[in-house]
Amino acid sequence: MRFLVTMTPKHPVPLENAPGMLDAAIAWHDRHHDHFESFGTFVGGGGFGVVNAADERELNQLLVEMPFTGFSHVDVRVALEGVTGMRQAKDAFVAMMSQA
Repeated sequence: MRFLVTMTPKHPVPLENAPGMLDAAIAWHDRHHDHFESFGTFVGGGGFGVVNAADERELNQLLVEMPFTGFSHVDVRVALEGVTGMRQAKDAFVAMMSQA
């Protein structure tokens, strides 16, 4: 499955812990880089990833291992290829219109 995951700061990270947590986050990304189609950070803190995981259990495991998860607001959305989603929506609307 494909997920869009965003993380934004929720609780401040103690300044003295930040360098070590960033090292741990880089190591986490290095371990799991094969799950990411895209990965980036936001100016001011937080970041995002388009993550490929077998299911929600695998995604959850990735997130619980990420050092900043406990300090972040995490938003997860199931994502699919754009044109596929639009075609499915069109087919659904056409079907609804034919029943009206």
